[in-house]
Amino acid sequence: MSESIASRRTPVTMLSGFLGAGKTTLLRYVLEISSEKIACIVNDVAAVNIDAKLVRNDKSRASNNTTADLTDTIELANGCACCNIQDELFASFEQVLALADKRGEPYARIVLENSGVAEPQNIRDKFNEAEAAGHPLLDRIELDTLVTVVDCGTFLKDWATRACLAQRPDLGEGGGLRPVVDLLVEQIECADFVVLNKTDMLEEAQREELTAIVASLNPLATIIPCVQGKVPIERVFGRNVHSVVAKLNIEGQHRGAVAAAKNRMAQEEEEQKRVKEKHEHKHEHKHEHGKGEDCEACKGGHGHGGEHKHEHKHGHKHEHKHEHKHAEGEKVEDCKACAEEKADGHKHDHHHHHHHHMHKHTHEEDGQRHENCEACDEEESEGHEHKHKHHHHHHEREETRAAKRFGIRNFVYSRRRPFHPQRLKEMVLKWLPVTVNQAIDGEAPAEGDSPIKTVMRSKGFMWLSSSHSTAYYWSHAGQHFEIRDEGDWWAAVPSEDWPTDSTQQDIILNDFDEATDLGDRRQEIVFIGVNMDEAKISAQLDSALLTDGEMIKYKERWAGQADPPHPEVEARRAAKRPKAEV
Repeated sequence: MSESIASRRTPVTMLSGFLGAGKTTLLRYVLEISSEKIACIVNDVAAVNIDAKLVRNDKSRASNNTTADLTDTIELANGCACCNIQDELFASFEQVLALADKRGEPYARIVLENSGVAEPQNIRDKFNEAEAAGHPLLDRIELDTLVTVVDCGTFLKDWATRACLAQRPDLGEGGGLRPVVDLLVEQIECADFVVLNKTDMLEEAQREELTAIVASLNPLATIIPCVQGKVPIERVFGRNVHSVVAKLNIEGQHRGAVAAAKNRMAQEEEEQKRVKEKHEHKHEHKHEHGKGEDCEACKGGHGHGGEHKHEHKHGHKHEHKHEHKHAEGEKVEDCKACAEEKADGHKHDHHHHHHHHMHKHTHEEDGQRHENCEACDEEESEGHEHKHKHHHHHHEREETRAAKRFGIRNFVYSRRRPFHPQRLKEMVLKWLPVTVNQAIDGEAPAEGDSPIKTVMRSKGFMWLSSSHSTAYYWSHAGQHFEIRDEGDWWAAVPSEDWPTDSTQQDIILNDFDEATDLGDRRQEIVFIGVNMDEAKISAQLDSALLTDGEMIKYKERWAGQADPPHPEVEARRAAKRPKAEV
């Protein structure tokens, strides 16, 4: 075995999605087109229990149902990979590596094709735990990217279903009582790339709506629409693929969602501010062809005779473009209007029937954001093309506009006070638009209007007054809602049990409340919905928080269960105090 093969870590792509979404079709396309040598591990949960085996060029198998005729394939059939991750699955990776060592030729990539009901989050977390524990296999491989294939034709039906996986064997064998929509959302949120397959089954408006929903569920992912699994191979499976989610755990994933929601909220505030400024600023323009009272532009018109557009100068750095038409065959340099405008300092664009000019503009001045860029809007309406420095600008703008078109938005509910459990049930939880609500013993949602009924997805950390040390996780998707124990708050964990990495410690310390001794206890829930009223939903949640008087009793009740000392917290506070106070 050559040293170079043994020392190189082979990237692993985990491919998830319900049965029938098109995972194998996509993988076969990649194997047929790619020039790279790729191995596959197929997690086929079959009814017949057989040992994992190496399948190579087995022509007796139907090629449309397997990848074995195209590459070296390990088939897992003893159960779900997310349950046997450190046993059978890791042994299968070792078999693949051993084959590469024997040949003296490493694989460019190993693809793990999950079963329809496999839980990618669990598999990812096990990989990360194994790497942190120093598992020797992780010296040879690394979980590189997470790819989820979504069936566009069935997404909305699966989103709205009340069924559990056991009731839907068509999605994959081996499913239990977990709700279908819960796993669907996990597969989307736990992905670096979400492949929207079978887009030919949707109208354009439906595709845009689906894209907007998926982008809201996972703002960290790249969304790729395709037909018959034909994805841009280098972009998804290439050597220079950029991944984020594969390196995260559930807490890191949550932080990403919070950051994305806060960024969206900041953009909305910025846009509202710009609109307000636009109306408040006085507009000035020059009248070359008449008096101001005769100017149609002043009256809201579009120029004289529809030919000339005025420029309105604002107190900030935004400019409106102006155009006039040239007569057939007239040269730009001979145009008197151009010469006059040039002398007057006007800016204008020329449009010809047979010529299209390509130009560039940037978004560097004033921190202008792309999705709020008026120049972009004008250029698109005029047929211009332009380039942006950010790799995903066009993709992000399409998602943002689709989200706005369908009224989809998100926000973060953040508070430093616990919920009263009973009031939370009465004021909030019973109004959630779900048919499966474990938090209220499966009761049907209350009838009548409620602001929170516009929410389609919500998730995040929550603090209940009934427990001082436990961090709970709020999870609502489609027709399912649950609250689960997510472990202890970091404030309740001794410092010696914290991660040793300084970067991770800084992330933990950033969640500590500097104004109190309550540590990282908080409400931090991301809400995603259609035409949500953030103020009313926040007020509804606020009604379930402890009052000032109840907060005093809460502190008295838990005074005997003090958190362990955290010198790091005090050191950080001391560093931030003015020198006179230290």
